[in-house]
Amino acid sequence: MIWAMREAAMIKRLVEDCLTLDLAWLMRLGPIAAGQVGSGEIHWADSGAPVRSARFRLDLRTAHGANLTVSSGAINQSIALVAVAQHFGGHRWWFRCPVTNERARILLLPPEGSRFASRKALKLAYRVERLARFDRSFEKMFRMQRKLNGAQGLGAGLARPKGMWKKTFARHTQRFEIFDIACAEKIAAMIVNA
Repeated sequence: MIWAMREAAMIKRLVEDCLTLDLAWLMRLGPIAAGQVGSGEIHWADSGAPVRSARFRLDLRTAHGANLTVSSGAINQSIALVAVAQHFGGHRWWFRCPVTNERARILLLPPEGSRFASRKALKLAYRVERLARFDRSFEKMFRMQRKLNGAQGLGAGLARPKGMWKKTFARHTQRFEIFDIACAEKIAAMIVNA
């Protein structure tokens, strides 16, 4: 019993199970640029089914006082933003993690969490880190199928999503074929060794 409790405590939570706040995605939502304020609503979904929504307010009027405020149910969090000058001019915006105070482009909220923080602060792992070496190429292939909103599985193939450029889809298809061949080789090797 004690061993099972220790083992459960040692297992890291997964990034894929968390809600994600991606600053680059928020900046692409609308015409929110330096010196402006914008607000809106974020909707998170899992396989198309709504999971949660939140209101946000992005204030970029000053580089030193810039922040993002997120409100959803019991969560009302203000997250500082940092502008870093780029060599080619302009600047790039980053979140300031509320826990570690380090820069982060993505902040996460675990299912049982009460505030957004960086992956490092929450001590999260990626699902692929838990997979055996044999399963990793299958996971990559299935992830590509999910990304393209296709059916998952061997031989399921791909269909170009509406609105995706043909050139982009061709690039994804090339990567998918590499994963598909790797999976087929692993299955063939397993059959030969059986």
